[in-house]
Formats: sequence, C-alpha cells, structure tokens
Amino acid sequence: MKKLALAAGVAVSLVLGVQPGSALAAPTSVVLAASQASWDQKLAVAVKFGLGDDFALVELPDRDFVIGIWDHVKDDPEHVEVRVAAETAFAAAPEDTDQLSYEFIITEVYAAFDRDVERERQEAEAKRQSDLARSAAAASIDVVADAALLNGSDADFVRLIWERVADDAKWPKVKAAARAARDGADSDRTAFIAAGMAAAARQDIDDRIAADEAKTEAEKALERARASKKLAANRIGMPVTDELLNLPDRDFIIRVWNFTPDGSEVQAAAIAATRSLDPVVWKAYIDTGLHAAVERDIQIALERKYQADRALAQQIKATATKNKDLNLVYWTDKALAGTPTQLDDFLRAGQYDLDLSTSFGAGEVLPSWSNTVAWTGGIVNVKPICCTLTGPELGVRNEPGHTGSTSLMYSGLDNNTTKSYAYLKSMALSRITVKSSTRLSYWIYPQSNTVRPEVKPANSTCVAIDLLFSDGKNLRDSLLKDTKGNRAHPAFQCNKVTVGKWNEIVVPLGALAGKKVTTLVVGYDQPGNTGGYRGLIDDIKIAD
Repeated sequence: MKKLALAAGVAVSLVLGVQPGSALAAPTSVVLAASQASWDQKLAVAVKFGLGDDFALVELPDRDFVIGIWDHVKDDPEHVEVRVAAETAFAAAPEDTDQLSYEFIITEVYAAFDRDVERERQEAEAKRQSDLARSAAAASIDVVADAALLNGSDADFVRLIWERVADDAKWPKVKAAARAARDGADSDRTAFIAAGMAAAARQDIDDRIAADEAKTEAEKALERARASKKLAANRIGMPVTDELLNLPDRDFIIRVWNFTPDGSEVQAAAIAATRSLDPVVWKAYIDTGLHAAVERDIQIALERKYQADRALAQQIKATATKNKDLNLVYWTDKALAGTPTQLDDFLRAGQYDLDLSTSFGAGEVLPSWSNTVAWTGGIVNVKPICCTLTGPELGVRNEPGHTGSTSLMYSGLDNNTTKSYAYLKSMALSRITVKSSTRLSYWIYPQSNTVRPEVKPANSTCVAIDLLFSDGKNLRDSLLKDTKGNRAHPAFQCNKVTVGKWNEIVVPLGALAGKKVTTLVVGYDQPGNTGGYRGLIDDIKIAD
C-alpha cells in the first residue's frame, strides 16, 4: 500500500498544480471528478501489469488509478511507452486530465503496451540480424564470434577483428580493410561487417591459393571452389561441413534453396540458378550471385523497416498533436525529414529524451495555449491590461525578440497590494527528463510605461518561467536559483532584471535530475504592488 499512498499524494499535488506547503501563489484546490471507467475496465488494466489482486488500486478514481499504473512502470525500461502515455494523461491541464485518464484506461494503455512490445521485438530482431552479420564476417577468417564480438558496437567489432589479424600473415587484406574501417566513418564499419570483411578474406584466400606452387591448377581450382562455397554458406549462416563443401555446385545451390526463408532474394536467385543447366551460372551464383542477393534482402528489409518507422512516427505525431505537445510534434517532423538512420535513432531512443529550443519563429516550437490559466486558482487579483480581454495575456506577438521578429508577450494589471499573481500555461511538454547537466535558459525584456501608460517598470520584472513536473512538483517552489543567485520564482525576480533591455536567465536544474517536465508556465507574482506589467520572452531552452 506504500505505492498507493504515494500515488494519492502525487494526485493531490498535481491537481493543485503546486507543491504542498508553498508559501507563495498557492492556488485553490479543486475536487477530483468521479471515475468514468468501470471497475472491470480498470481491473483489466491492472491484470495486464500483474496488479490484479490490488483491489485498492482498482477502486481509485481514474486519474489516481493512472498515477498508480505510472508508479508501477515508471522505472521499467520495458514499459517506456506506457509510462509516457500515463504521464500525458495525468499531468495534462485540469480541464483535460479526466478525459485523458479515461482514454488511457480504455484504449491508450493497450496501444502503448503494444508499442512497447513492438519496440522490444524490433530491438530483438535487430540484434539477431547483427549477430548473424557479425558471425558470418568472423567466420570468413575461421573465427567463431564470441560475446565480445557480438555484443559491442560496430567499432568494437572492427577493432577486435583488427587485433586478431594484426600479426597473422594469412590475412593481410582483411587487416588493411579492418584498419580502414576502424579509422573511417560509421558507414564504413557497417559496410565492413556486411560484406567488406568477407570480400577481403576471399582475396586473401585466393592469393594464398595462387601462391601455392605445390598444387596443380586443378587442385587450386578445387580449393577455390570450396572456399567460395564456404564464404557463401557463412554469409547466410548455413552450417559448414566437409560434406557441404564437397557437393557439386548445383546440389550446393539446392541446399541453399532449402535453407533460406521462402520469398527471400537469396532463395529466388537459388531457384533461378537451379533451373539452369549451365555450370557457369551455378558457379556465378556461388561466387557472387548469393552475395548480391543477400544485399538485396538487406535493402528490402531496411525499406520495410523504414516504412514501418514512418508509420509509427506519424502515429506519435498524431497523438502529440491531439495532446498539444508541439515540441514532440517538432522533433517528430524533424525525424521524418531526416535519414532512415536518424528516424530509427529517434524512435529507438531520441523520442524519450527531448530538448526544447524555440524563438517562436516560423517552423519552430510554438505555444500550445494563449492567455490560458495554468490551473484552477492560478490567477488572483490580476486583470487584463486593456481592451476587451478577460484576463492577463500570454501569447506570441510580432514584436522583435532577442533573436528574430517574434517573441512571447506577457501582460496584465495587478489590482491588489497584498496578494496577486497570474500563472499562465504556454507549452505542453513531455519526454523531457532533467539530467545533472540540464539547464533552463531564456531571455526576458521587461517593458516600461513607454509601451502603455498603465505599465509600471518594476512590475514588469516580477515575471519568470515556471516548470511543472510529472510528480506534481514545480520549479518555483524548488528553491533553485539562477546563475545570478536569485530564486527561480517570479516573486524573487522583481527588480533583479533590467527594464528596457534583454536579460538572460539561466537556471541549472541538476538538483532535480530524474524529474520529467510536463508543462511550461509563465508566472507573474508580486504581493506588494499594483499597476500594469508587460514584457517579452524569447529564446527559451531546456537542454543539457
């Protein structure tokens, strides 16, 4: 029941949008909505994660139930998608969280679970293909691939191969190819493992056979034929025996036909070669045709994976768009526009470890909301500064930024000398995890009464960016300070920045390592003054 107690505490903190015990800007609490999902529906989810006997969890309201599932999976690398989906639901805006929690229980948790399973499957298949390619490459020099060769990076594999042949006079061309791959780019090492090492080994074998003066030409031809069969068999992972190597060429090809998967290019080429009665065709298949067919199979598999990756990325983008997570949309679009390798890297790891960087220009990350209170009770004694607005403002304007021609404008009218603040949400964020080296930075330009007569310059300085985290905590109450020694809280920024110029604010977040950002908020907080405030914010970054 310890986890449930934690979940309940987190739930209260998240609903309030403030750390319990906050001395400043404590918004009013709201009552949790009644559960929408049925008991049976929540039980089905609990059973999915081995929690079917935790009836106290099942009886929780939807949002608290989602937090309970999140608490169970948050540190499990096999359920990253479930964790992210749960965070998206329970850390959403108060007006959205009930519906998103319900959708999580009914559909999203199962979709996320399936994505986790598919990701694990793809990783296992990629490892199997990597093991096969490395085993085949190592076998070309009569080495059985051990754990060190199979489990390291491509660079590790190439280095180990180079070390094994460095003092072996039998493999000069393999040594040269390994050295070139070792000193080259990632693509060179991939090509070395896929085909380059086997090709170099074949040249070394041919050179040794040709230099053997003790053998007749017929004996050399026979040895070359056996070597070609061995390399071909190694390339597809077919067990090599003397009986296999001594088979006539056509019979060897039939063995390949029966060994390879139905529908593969290697099998199709083997069938075509078998249909021929020309020994030259058989020899060509063994010497080069099989290897070319393997390359075609690799390219077909890569294209299928690329198309599957694109479909998954489009699904991520659609969900992110629905959840107003425009930062995730931005990074997904960037991955879709990149190379297949960049897209794969994004789906495999990058999507779970995002940064934020925006100047609010075209093609950059824009706010999810404008002029929207961050939580119930997030605005107290602050009115619109003018015109027909119903509350304080926060939105992108065509006003010169620190860089570019746009910026994020904030404004309002403080009408109370003892208690006043306005916290407006700007961006829905996910998949940003604070590390020891993560920093929040932004530039702020507090304006004076030359912009509007209602504005008091000092008031315009009482503004700062606040971050909300998935555990219900926030930046403003964390006691963290910026690099100038001021607390990262809008009330503690009053008169600490200069009016009428751009000021850089940098907040090292390392003390909050492990926390996951869910929302970016801009807050005005000043209990002891009245009057208008207005200013601009630009070049926001959350990054290492």
